Amino acid sequence: MRKTFSRIEIAKQIIARYRLQLITTLILLVVWFTFSIINPAAFTNTFTYTSLMVVSPFTIIPALSLTLIIIAGEIDLSFSSIMALGPLITALTWQVMGEASFLGVLSGLIVGLGAGLLNGILVCKLGIPSLIATIGTMFLWRGVVLVITQGFGIPLGQYRNSAVFNALVGRVEGVPAQFLWAIGLAIILWLILNRHRFGAHIYYIGDNRTAAQMVGINIHKVLILIFAIHGLIAAFTGMINAFEMATFWPTLGDIYMLKSVAAVVVGGTPVTGGVGTIYGTFIGGLMLEFIEMGILAAGFTGFWIRLVHGLIIIIALAAQGILRRRELIRARIMRLITT
Repeated sequence: MRKTFSRIEIAKQIIARYRLQLITTLILLVVWFTFSIINPAAFTNTFTYTSLMVVSPFTIIPALSLTLIIIAGEIDLSFSSIMALGPLITALTWQVMGEASFLGVLSGLIVGLGAGLLNGILVCKLGIPSLIATIGTMFLWRGVVLVITQGFGIPLGQYRNSAVFNALVGRVEGVPAQFLWAIGLAIILWLILNRHRFGAHIYYIGDNRTAAQMVGINIHKVLILIFAIHGLIAAFTGMINAFEMATFWPTLGDIYMLKSVAAVVVGGTPVTGGVGTIYGTFIGGLMLEFIEMGILAAGFTGFWIRLVHGLIIIIALAAQGILRRRELIRARIMRLITT
């Protein structure tokens, strides 16, 4: 009896701790079940899920690193433009070298890292609010891309059989490599956020910046680093997008800005900071892409996509608000009891 009781208590503690993640997962399962009933033929076909694994990383990967920034109480809207800047530098490097090399990938990643560092410097050293600073750099980098390309795309199909393409967007036993990259990056960022002191500092900064500074956390260093990480990952996401399409387009990244922000919010990370999970963001991004694919597979027009996205976001936010209000009430009751 004691063992059974202790197991029940442990289960209750786990559910209480991961309540938001469980709700997000439950919403995803409900969405999947609904679409499976509407069009069972489409959702018992493995091609549907392969297609989902092809496109979902373009939303999920930048949302993962954006989660760190939002947990810290900041925001970055420039990553959509960095998603175009990184692969542009890679494509231009390959044109000069005449072959697809990892040096081109490295040059694009370095540029993305530098763009992220600039965001961090503008926010931390010049005191510009992150919303304003990253809107400015969003226009800056998009303008750079448009000026260099004059609005024309750059074909990349001739590099499709190269080692770089196979490593980033190839197929591993039928599974798209970019989905494996998304899982790998999610695991790395989860470990940083939950098993490293740096992750604890991010939570402290988002929860109470003054208290974090008082205990000796170098706030500017942490913020600059997470902006740099986000820039690096945004450039990487742009590359795998361009490689998968075998073409670089100057507008690359535009459609992913709001979707990635929505993935973070739907996944249970509030814009107020101090709270958030990598797992929730991953599931949130997967859900948004699944909804988009499910609506089209179910025979509805694309006009329904934004409507359903909006409903899911509102439902997720409402659930989060109810849970946080209950937690606040419980905390107040406990304080009254203890005093």
